[in-house]
Amino acid sequence: MCIRLTVLCFLFYPFLHAQNDGSVISPELPFYIDQAKKLPDFELEDKKEGAFLTGLPRFEFDPIRGFGAGGNIFLFFNGDKSDPFFEYTPYRHRVSGEFFVFENGRIRYEFKYDAPYIFNSKWRLRADAVYWEDPNAQYWGFGRSSSNRRLTFRDKTNPGVGMATFRSVRDYEENLSIAEQDVDGIWRTDHHFNQFIQREQLYNFLGERVMMGGKLRFMFGYEALFTGFESYGGRTAEEAFDIEGNEVPAINNETLIEQQKRDGTWERFNLSGFDQIGNGRFNFTSMLAGALIYDTRDFEPDPSNGLFLQYSHEYSAPWLGSMFNFNKMMLQGQFIKTLKRWKNNKNRITFAGLAALGHVWGPNINFIEMWDLSSQAEAGGILVLGGERSLRGYREARFMAPTIALVNLEMRSRLYDFKLLNQKFNIGLTPFFDFGNVFDGLDKMSFQRWRGAPGIGARMAWNQSTIVRLDYAQSPEGSQVFFGFNHIF
Repeated sequence: MCIRLTVLCFLFYPFLHAQNDGSVISPELPFYIDQAKKLPDFELEDKKEGAFLTGLPRFEFDPIRGFGAGGNIFLFFNGDKSDPFFEYTPYRHRVSGEFFVFENGRIRYEFKYDAPYIFNSKWRLRADAVYWEDPNAQYWGFGRSSSNRRLTFRDKTNPGVGMATFRSVRDYEENLSIAEQDVDGIWRTDHHFNQFIQREQLYNFLGERVMMGGKLRFMFGYEALFTGFESYGGRTAEEAFDIEGNEVPAINNETLIEQQKRDGTWERFNLSGFDQIGNGRFNFTSMLAGALIYDTRDFEPDPSNGLFLQYSHEYSAPWLGSMFNFNKMMLQGQFIKTLKRWKNNKNRITFAGLAALGHVWGPNINFIEMWDLSSQAEAGGILVLGGERSLRGYREARFMAPTIALVNLEMRSRLYDFKLLNQKFNIGLTPFFDFGNVFDGLDKMSFQRWRGAPGIGARMAWNQSTIVRLDYAQSPEGSQVFFGFNHIF
């Protein structure tokens, strides 16, 4: 990790010693901040002073987890216009919380704190505490072969046909759920073939120091992750139905995660972390994190222009107290450019693009680390590949391997602004296209068989710093709808 960061520091060396291009240090600021980091005038015009709350109750439907209810709340401390950083930060402090529970029993609690230029210094502090429990975590196979694996399974409605390929995830899962009677008279079902039980607690603390007038940032931090998993294989099914729809007592068959552990797939990729846990016990992953970030975006929650480049690295080893030994890296770039403005610059059409490459390697890898690309930016990790923050038209975690490539393209618009109950809102549409692929290693990358999915979304900016997001995406395997907060990047 140190070698990689040293090389990147060398690459950024010319920027560190660049001139200020005629910029003058504001007498109100305790140190120089580049004018590229100043909020645009049209954003400053609507920026609220003091402390205020935003948040919404949420009601969702998830094809995996059924109906869900909960909410998000955000507490902002903006200071006032006399604050020297008022024109350079989206907020001085932000505290956010989330609670959500789904029909299937999935629960998520989250608490986050973020403070740019804390104590009027060049430091930024972030802290996260997250707990979730998911009875239906997704596992669709690991390795490059998972990107080629179609929705194929034994056709239970036509026993003589053998294997069949299904057009949509819904048809595929309906076939899995049908219970069959074996020669011993025991009913068995594959309802949970692509699922397992997941429990996690995560604690994150990150410090970040700005350089080069705020455009260059060096981040370091620590993460403690407690994980526990259980398989459905051999467990009594909660409910099962035969081909005619009659409820029958059944046992869950072996799941895909058990099959791939048995056939050598996990051993080939040095995956572990599933065998020795369950029944309330947890594995412990202790990680150091570092990142080098070049950021010229003008407003982090909803930028109208700017460039974001990042290298991040996570490292876990037994000497840190970890049960695992691995490295994770990610390179990502974001380009934001406003193409058209009108109505006093408050309405606009903005192109936003992200390209990311992640890789995980080591002699003993906690398998759940494959579920996200390593990232220590303000948005957190990027989930792979499928679901609300990557390939939005494909099922969550549909494609996974040690090397992940992802591209997101969005055309964000702000079309109409209004005030309601002393709150400021702006709404618009966002057509998008996501595509990506997975590979067994960096040396195995190619441009063959990439997966893509188009979609369209609605966005609402609430007091600027809170972005409410609703997305609909379509892929050859079906469609999905997502509701959440903040842009996906």
